Amino acid sequence: MYNKFESEIITLTDEKGQIIIADVVDQITEEDGKTYVAIVPIGEEFSDDDLYALEKRKDKKGEEFMVDIEDDRTFDRIIEIFIRRIQEREDAAAADSVMTYEL
Repeated sequence: MYNKFESEIITLTDEKGQIIIADVVDQITEEDGKTYVAIVPIGEEFSDDDLYALEKRKDKKGEEFMVDIEDDRTFDRIIEIFIRRIQEREDAAAADSVMTYEL
């Protein structure tokens, strides 16, 4: 159900025409084919804790674009999945960095 995803930097234009540079930190594709991405915007006005979830779609020409997740229950479910997955990765990375010594 889930895809492993490596981080990438993307540029988005919001509904006000403002350009946002963001780091895509995770992506999932559900059984119904819908793909969701977790992004963290980069810039002075954002913090590392600003996590957003968007739905990835394709237009008739096959060009990808992202839209807000309109259904509140779907948004809550997807953001919880992303938070859990990111935390699991951080926990695994922390566990890997712990050195043990035998005496």
